Amino acid sequence: MATLVLGAVGGLLGGPLGVIVGSAIGQGVDRAAFGAGRRQGPKLGDLAVQGSSYGEAIPRLYGMTRVAGQVIWSTGLVETAHSSGGGKRSGGRTTTYSYAASFAVLLSAREIVGVRRVWADGKLLRGSDGGMLFPGVMRVHQGSEGQVADGLIASAEGVDGAPAYRGLAYAVFEDLQLAEFANRVPNLTFEIEADAGPVSAGVIAADLFGAAGAGVPETSGAGGSLAGFAVGRQASLRQVMGTLGQLVPLSTHDDGARLVVTSAVPVAMTVSDADLGGASGRGVRVRAMTRRAAADVLPGEVAVGFADPARDYQPGLQRARRRGGATNAAFDLPATLAAGEAKACAERLLGDAWTARVTGDVALPWRWAGLAPGDAVRVEGVDWRVRGWTMEGLSVSLDVERMPGTAPLATAVSDGGRANVDVDLPHGATVLEVLDLPPIGAELPATARLWLAAAGPSAGWRRAELLVSRDAGLTYESLGATGGPAVMGLAVTVLGAGPSERWDQRNSVEVELLSDAMWLEGRSQASVLAGANLAVIGDELVQFTTVEVLGARRFRLSGLLRGRRGSEAAGTGHLTGERFVLLDPAVLVPFDAPAGSIGGTLRFKAVGPGDSVGTVVAVTVSVVGRALRPLSPVHIRAARGAGGDIDISWTRRSRQGFDWID
Repeated sequence: MATLVLGAVGGLLGGPLGVIVGSAIGQGVDRAAFGAGRRQGPKLGDLAVQGSSYGEAIPRLYGMTRVAGQVIWSTGLVETAHSSGGGKRSGGRTTTYSYAASFAVLLSAREIVGVRRVWADGKLLRGSDGGMLFPGVMRVHQGSEGQVADGLIASAEGVDGAPAYRGLAYAVFEDLQLAEFANRVPNLTFEIEADAGPVSAGVIAADLFGAAGAGVPETSGAGGSLAGFAVGRQASLRQVMGTLGQLVPLSTHDDGARLVVTSAVPVAMTVSDADLGGASGRGVRVRAMTRRAAADVLPGEVAVGFADPARDYQPGLQRARRRGGATNAAFDLPATLAAGEAKACAERLLGDAWTARVTGDVALPWRWAGLAPGDAVRVEGVDWRVRGWTMEGLSVSLDVERMPGTAPLATAVSDGGRANVDVDLPHGATVLEVLDLPPIGAELPATARLWLAAAGPSAGWRRAELLVSRDAGLTYESLGATGGPAVMGLAVTVLGAGPSERWDQRNSVEVELLSDAMWLEGRSQASVLAGANLAVIGDELVQFTTVEVLGARRFRLSGLLRGRRGSEAAGTGHLTGERFVLLDPAVLVPFDAPAGSIGGTLRFKAVGPGDSVGTVVAVTVSVVGRALRPLSPVHIRAARGAGGDIDISWTRRSRQGFDWID
């Protein structure tokens, strides 16, 4: 029975391993790895693009690697309407739409330890801490044989109709917001921990044989640690083992009881001079014959493609070169390698090809018929590896090649290049400021306009979803996402009272910003007069020309214009710890409150990725409608009339057109 099984398996192996179990002549490393290119094993590119086609191969993952998956379930797009605007000059209210999707992505055909980072269209979607950087929820099912169906899928398909995908690892995304991805499901790639740490070639080989139903070989001698390896396409066991053998030197042989996969250097059996030249019925054969392939059929360059973990697993390429060769060979390996490891791999493959150029025939007596491909023999002081043998009469003719290198995966001096990778920082908490301001732009609002500013203390903060409640927090409606982090913080010194009709050169104020990623810079007086560096401190709108960097997120602001946009009344009574927000319309979100809300309260929430709406603390705002209030009058005059009456006159100011035009 063992002979039949091994014979069948032998038909799958050989090739890049240089081993065929049986009596046929095997193929050497030089012919299989650098020959006509018939090998179609797994490639690095097989792991890069997400699909949703029926019948696609499910990848088998080992160690740590980055792969795309297959979308196996989806609810389709969910549309949400958002209303904004309302000013007469803006043309009325504007309705915009956002889209979200819930779907499942199949990741691995074997159980995994977990998922770390996730990218969507190349953007970091989920950090290594598990925090989502875009709105949405992600759950990972590791692929155990006892796993149950995901709750979302079960609720949509019914408990009886929801598959559990036992033995398959997959991820479920719930209500992933798609605005950043052109309102479509993005191409997702996942950093997966298939095993706890690096994995040996023996573990990979044993799993591959078992998955192919070819029996589990003895692999305790198969060393060579790999950070990551993946089989992402349909390929024969021979092809996959050939790819693995390009990374870690392997040999396969039958020890009489089972198949053995090992990285160990076989012990060469010495052939005595007396045994050289086996007798046959037609006389004595030639003792040994050596052949040397011409250099013009050997590679002068070997290139190895790999996934570089130092560059977020982006494809890397390392080359090894040797003078005299006339061909080039390229290997696209679905493996996670450091640049130095890939360089050493290329050098080893190139060296093995040149070593295996020397082949030969050795004639021995019939008692050497127990040799198997992969065994080593020492003939006249030179070690050879047996590729195969034939028997004629009482003589055994060995087909041999010079022993290739069997060194484990090493590191060579190399340059992996640079890549623009997303910094993996936690999103962190969100701070929300709701500002009831006078008009800050050219448009004249027709209703109470509030401005929402959001940011976070973490440098990884990106955005949040804004919600409003008109019924004291019973229900919330979405206002869409923030436009980006606002520059905001607190005043740490008291801003003294100052003039609003000229430059305030006497006062200054120190502010501490919320995050190290925020910055303030000075501008010229002409730029400030044109509208630059407009901020709110407390409730007063100010502008500043000079910024002095104090360190630790602190800045001193001076060269001030005070009481801007008719906010002179807020120019006194400043306190330490009051809010500071740089008023940049590009990152502020306007909200036009209904006219009936003036004098009442509204509640707002800024929900960051991964936050729960129920746990986010609401900001309660009493709506004053400062954008609608008339500005305080100027040039007040009083005159007593002839009858003793006092006539009071003043000059009104418009809420529109704050720039000097004369």
